[in-house]
Amino acid sequence: MDDIRSRIGSAIASRRTEINMEQEQLCDYAQISKTTLSTLENAKGNISLLNLEKILDVLGLEIVIRVKEKA
Repeated sequence: MDDIRSRIGSAIASRRTEINMEQEQLCDYAQISKTTLSTLENAKGNISLLNLEKILDVLGLEIVIRVKEKA
């Protein structure tokens, strides 16, 4: 099972690259530190939901939660 931090970090880094946005730009727009963004993109720690929301908003992304059926 993939680690959720890796999947979220990868999706954010991919989207940021796709729209040709540097880390510094995203940090400025989302009003977060570069350390926070780097930690998220590299799945090295936890991020607050508030900061995650700011990043997703700037990138035009959202998180969808699905209930997974047990087999």
